[in-house]
Parts: sequence; C-alpha cells; structure tokens
Amino acid sequence: MSTSGSLFASAIEHHLELKRRNQHLDGELPLEEFRDGDPFSNHPLFKTEADARREEDETGEHPVSLEVPEDTESMPAVEVPDQPRGWMETTTASDFSWD
Repeated sequence: MSTSGSLFASAIEHHLELKRRNQHLDGELPLEEFRDGDPFSNHPLFKTEADARREEDETGEHPVSLEVPEDTESMPAVEVPDQPRGWMETTTASDFSWD
C-alpha cells in the first residue's frame, strides 16, 4: 500500500488488497447469503413525495407538520422583557465607580 495520496485512496487500495488476498475464501465461505438487496431501495430520501405520503397513510406515522395553523392570529403575542444587549449596557455611567 502506498503512503502517497489521500487517505481515501489509501483506504480503497487497502480494501482492494484485502479482497485480492481473501478471494480464495469465496468458495468456502460465500457472503451472498448475508447480503441484502439494495439498502437504499426503501430509504425515505429516495421515494417520490406521493410514495412517502402513501406510506405515511398506511403506517399512520406522520412527520411533524411544518404547516402554520390558520388560527395563529388569535394566539397572544409573546412579550420579551428588556434585557441588556451587551456588557456595556449592564450599568449606567452614574452607577459605575472606580473606587
């Protein structure tokens, strides 16, 4: 394995070397029974929106809704108390003394 190049290239070289070295074991210890199909075939990122919505309806599992309810105008406004915005505003000039 070469030491020049990126770590990724080095990892690929190492993987290919192990694969070549262990090739004689394929007949005795096949891995096919441990391999599942495509791991991304049922992944939510690779579904169409229609498929994802249909699956949500079938399973009853719905993600958190990002829709804003229509009655938000009736909600009371949240009041934020006046707070100092920085260390300079924590005291007034008349309160400060070097003594």
